[in-house]
Amino acid sequence: MVLHFSPWRHESELAMVRDWFFAGHVKHDDGFSDPMPDMRQRAVDRVNLWLFKAGHLPPALIATAGLTEALLHDEASRTERGISDLAMQSIYAMAFARFVNGFVDRDVARSQAAELALDGADVDNVAAATSTAKGESSMYAHAATIGMPPKFVDLRHEVTHGHIPSLIYLKRMTLQALEWLWDRWWLKNATGDPSRALRELEERTWLCRQAREADESRALVAQGAATVGMSTSDQVYDAMAVDESNGSHGIVEDNPSRPSIKGGKPSRKRKQAA
Repeated sequence: MVLHFSPWRHESELAMVRDWFFAGHVKHDDGFSDPMPDMRQRAVDRVNLWLFKAGHLPPALIATAGLTEALLHDEASRTERGISDLAMQSIYAMAFARFVNGFVDRDVARSQAAELALDGADVDNVAAATSTAKGESSMYAHAATIGMPPKFVDLRHEVTHGHIPSLIYLKRMTLQALEWLWDRWWLKNATGDPSRALRELEERTWLCRQAREADESRALVAQGAATVGMSTSDQVYDAMAVDESNGSHGIVEDNPSRPSIKGGKPSRKRKQAA
């Protein structure tokens, strides 16, 4: 498949995702390197992002993400998350059927013939073979041209017709399919060095952490200012409450020389003096 533009920024990013998917194939320069953390979910998410940006991707990328995601569902804690053995079988079966269809379906086989043709094969003859065969036999013919084991097509037919094998067999076939994808596509198309992409990822992670810490600091400062302002307001309110309470008990009238007016008439003492 020829992409009009690559959704990955450079070949180093594709190589980084390759190593995330296939950590077992990553070569370390020395024997003292720490084991690489499991980044497979990050790889699946990155492929989904590429698919969203580009609209379409090589079937090998989509198949690698789909098969890997099935393996990620099959964890020791899956029963706690409500994934039964039967549900897990369905997840494996769906991912595997999509994987095979993505390569041997007649509509896409011709475009994949040149990319995945066996070494030394005549690409023109391969493309002609994929366009003349029909029906289920055509799937085996298409699979043969790209070196896909017939047992992959067999399993695709089984799950399509409702014959779901055991969970152990499905997992084993999924792992074999991923190894086939590694040999037939990733080794040929993802040949870059991931160093640049890893360095850029580390820089973005550092910047995001700095921005998050700055936001948290600003939030704490704003919260502290709000607390101080609330305390000051409470003090003012308490003082006003005390003043109102004192006034209600007549303490405000602290000047005995001030004339008192009752009923609008002057007092008797002031009338006699007049």
